[in-house]
Amino acid sequence: MAISEFIQKERGEKTQDSNLGSKTKSTFYKPIGFFFLSLSIVQFHLYLELSSQLKEHLWFAEIHIPFLFFTGPLAYLYFRRLGGFPAKVLNLIHFVPGLVTFLLLLPFVLSDPSSKLEYINVFPPRNIYFQFLFGLLVLGTISNLVYPLLLIGKIRKWKTFLQKEEGRVFSPFLALFYASIFVIFLFVIAQIFFMPLFTVAAAGLTLIVCCVFLSASISPELIVTFEKKAREAGYNETRLQGLDVDSVIQKMEELMRDKKLFLDEELTLSLLSEELKIKTHQLSEILNDKMKIGFREYITGFRLEEASKMLREEPQRSVLAVIYSAGFKSKSAFHKLFQEKYGCSPGEYRLSFSKKS
Repeated sequence: MAISEFIQKERGEKTQDSNLGSKTKSTFYKPIGFFFLSLSIVQFHLYLELSSQLKEHLWFAEIHIPFLFFTGPLAYLYFRRLGGFPAKVLNLIHFVPGLVTFLLLLPFVLSDPSSKLEYINVFPPRNIYFQFLFGLLVLGTISNLVYPLLLIGKIRKWKTFLQKEEGRVFSPFLALFYASIFVIFLFVIAQIFFMPLFTVAAAGLTLIVCCVFLSASISPELIVTFEKKAREAGYNETRLQGLDVDSVIQKMEELMRDKKLFLDEELTLSLLSEELKIKTHQLSEILNDKMKIGFREYITGFRLEEASKMLREEPQRSVLAVIYSAGFKSKSAFHKLFQEKYGCSPGEYRLSFSKKS
């Protein structure tokens, strides 16, 4: 799988530009190649351990530890790029633990075979340096719990910026990350407390890799669809960066409840965004992607509530006066919307409350 990622041609898509015409936008998939390479080294070490052949190939002993620190960051970087996030210098920080581990492992790699055999055969290790190596092994395994959790958080956040049906494309990937967390947890338990679980964890890891391979082979459009929706959600997310969305929603509710801005027949998305001191497109994103409602639908809800309140509490006011007082411009539009929400005409609604009184 790693080799296939390295040798394939860079995939790109044609984009149209009104001034420059057609151009190719390249998308780089190399992080996933290095991810599979790191994972294959870890898998091969597991094979040597479980088949008791590691003693015959001591040159490979514990070489997988630095790669444990690489698998998580590489997977995280790959999925961030699918979401359209550019590579940053800060991303390199995630690879520092793996590079440092390479340096710390050098004394062991250069040591004599008898020392390596002692490390493999004696548990718990007596040598302080060997204890330190075992600690790195456990830490490298645990570090891989962090990145699936980060990706789960990221994908769950992306889902909030899409319609429910569109967000379902992320479900297979969420299942993959949850399964990865479970398998990594088994590895940690096996290494610290109960070694028989080691075989189960290794089998689980192999099963996950097989599922990834089969999914990519059987449904190649899955990654393409994921990329498209992730970029769309990521774009919507960046448009709201720097905003406390919950505070904006709360303030908007207060403007409606206290100041009753919805009574203004001329209220527009632009005017409301000015009141909230945010940009129009940001308010549109909050309504459409966070609240899953359009501006007109949002305002109409408050106007219908106000109209129903007037009909109940002000019997002397005519229905026509109620319509215009609640902020509606059209009598026919009001009757249709009122019927849809309350299941009866305004007159019938008022009459039902008069009888109850």
